Amino acid sequence: MQQFLERLLYFWAAITGIGLFLVIVFWAISTIIYVAFVSLFVAIGAAAFYHFYWVKRD
Repeated sequence: MQQFLERLLYFWAAITGIGLFLVIVFWAISTIIYVAFVSLFVAIGAAAFYHFYWVKRD
């Protein structure tokens, strides 16, 4: 019975570790994509402001 419980604990720890790793990878990728899209829209806004207003202010 003790060997069964040890193996159960090892499998549980391994599955939990793999699950946590997958969640961290998913969180990191989704955060990177979110930041990239926000940066893209900020860059579009800044470029439009510069192109249509700042250059032609004279």
